[in-house]
Amino acid sequence: MKELQPNLLDDYEHKVQGMIERHEDDAGFPKLDDYRLTKKMVDDYLYDYQIVLDREGSQRSQLTVYGIIAIIPTLILSAFPESMLPWGKWSLMVGIGMGLALACAIKAVRMVVTNSKLASLKRSNKDVSEYVSDIEKYVRNHE
Repeated sequence: MKELQPNLLDDYEHKVQGMIERHEDDAGFPKLDDYRLTKKMVDDYLYDYQIVLDREGSQRSQLTVYGIIAIIPTLILSAFPESMLPWGKWSLMVGIGMGLALACAIKAVRMVVTNSKLASLKRSNKDVSEYVSDIEKYVRNHE
């Protein structure tokens, strides 16, 4: 039975397109003509926006990558005898701490890059960005 259920996409692009399809005939809903836009312009913007959001991959792949990054310092420290390391018996904890710090730093950099790309996309498509923002405000206020 599970294979008979429709596969609903739950990403930003499809959510906004769904909002437009459900509410486009409502009174007070933002109209494309008022913003001097075409459906293709909105679709292209949403597609580009989704590409930026999808750059990091699925949550599962992100957790895998950050998990591997987090254990690398521990693996490196385990190659040396405990007596050679400056932390002695705390070397394992230091390695775990360094790995977590490294993974968090990489995640932070990736988030900054993603937010920067989204901001750049919004700046270069101000009219479409404003339209999508107004759609989200309308739906928030009417649902």
